[in-house]
Amino acid sequence: MQVGMTPGKHAIRFEFKYDGGGVGKGGTGTLLVDGKEVAKGRIERTILGRFSADETFDTGEDTGSPVSDLYKAPFRFAGTIKKIEIDLAPEKLGAADLEKLKKAHAQVRLAE
Repeated sequence: MQVGMTPGKHAIRFEFKYDGGGVGKGGTGTLLVDGKEVAKGRIERTILGRFSADETFDTGEDTGSPVSDLYKAPFRFAGTIKKIEIDLAPEKLGAADLEKLKKAHAQVRLAE
């Protein structure tokens, strides 16, 4: 789905409602522009731990692997991004899931 916007200042927000039930599970993603829902979809699974060292946390372009075949990297944004906010909800994981995360992070550190 393509989301078109008029030129000018906009507030873009992505919300993720996690299914719960352990690490790596899915949820529903919702894209809002200026407070209005413009897209919503199912995300079947999430990342257990970290991304690989050759991926990046890009803003305004994608210098790593594209997340979709619908565009070619780096797919640079031509406008100006004035502000980015990341709001993470508190973890609601049980002891067993927290232990899985610790083990996954330890494995990544060993591989570096």
